[in-house]
Amino acid sequence: MITAFKKIKLYVWEDVLVDYTGGVMFALAYSVAEAREVIKRDAGTIIEKDLEKDPYVTEVSEGFACWGGG
Repeated sequence: MITAFKKIKLYVWEDVLVDYTGGVMFALAYSVAEAREVIKRDAGTIIEKDLEKDPYVTEVSEGFACWGGG
């Protein structure tokens, strides 16, 4: 029997949680549905409508930076 291994991915929602400037939400998960649930569970106050957007998804080594506003 062959067992398929799922790859964990990084899901990134940019320009979300906007007050004065946009913020970012991200989660390591096996699916976008799981990523959304992880954020809802762990991130505290969020704007659920922001999670309806399609996230950027990567499964390779990659670096990101997000400057603060103001």
